[in-house]
Amino acid sequence: MPAPLFEFFEVIADELSAAPPSTVITPDSLRPKEKGSVLLEQLTRQMKASDADDAIERAVNALEEHFRSKDSKLPFDYDPRTGLFTVTDLDFLGFVKEMSSIRSINKRSRDFECTVAEWLGKRATGAIHRVGHPRDTKKKSKEFNKHLRTLGFKNPVLLGREKDGGLDIIWLLPLGALPHRPLVLVQCKNGEFKMEAADISLGAASRSLSQHGCLQASVHVPCVLFNDYLYPDILTAKQMNYIPLGLSDLAAMKTKISVQLI
Repeated sequence: MPAPLFEFFEVIADELSAAPPSTVITPDSLRPKEKGSVLLEQLTRQMKASDADDAIERAVNALEEHFRSKDSKLPFDYDPRTGLFTVTDLDFLGFVKEMSSIRSINKRSRDFECTVAEWLGKRATGAIHRVGHPRDTKKKSKEFNKHLRTLGFKNPVLLGREKDGGLDIIWLLPLGALPHRPLVLVQCKNGEFKMEAADISLGAASRSLSQHGCLQASVHVPCVLFNDYLYPDILTAKQMNYIPLGLSDLAAMKTKISVQLI
């Protein structure tokens, strides 16, 4: 399960998705629910709060800061005087509810990848290709390799019995022209954050990236997106060789692009 703060976030997402546009959620309304009182105890400890009401208010403030760090906005408003939560982005709350329901279910990994690609498209510019296995089209190696050539790959990626070369989502940045167009690799892990899982995923993808035509691997940007929430406390203090991402990285940006001249 995600940390108590984000488990609480998913409870709010679930409640608001079921009863938009607003609903009152208090400690008393949470406790009768399955694991509700346990979550409140954990949240109170994590927030260093004096009681459950204080924990909820501090948790909302922490979530606001978390989303602000992603240059996005918390998908609901909260009035601590009444316990009223009001939806501001119902689509994203529905997305969170759906992703929570399929977390760590292996047979839903394809659904996770496809949904991530669609939500990435709402935040990004350029071109996004979901190329992971299984695919509805281009199932054969020859067809797949031909498609990747249109994305700048010079040499075949699928060799032997490979299914997708370790690639999940390829995002072509809107810079340059093929084959000199940089790629963002978004590796999708339909589970909680684990460094080991990211390392394995990146190993296969890096080998495939070496088949690109005219740009060195260091020009491209590797990312791993988990069905989880990424925050500093769970990341290593060491330098990382990829960008760690979570569900909140797919929330709508407050500003699509900003320009500052200094």
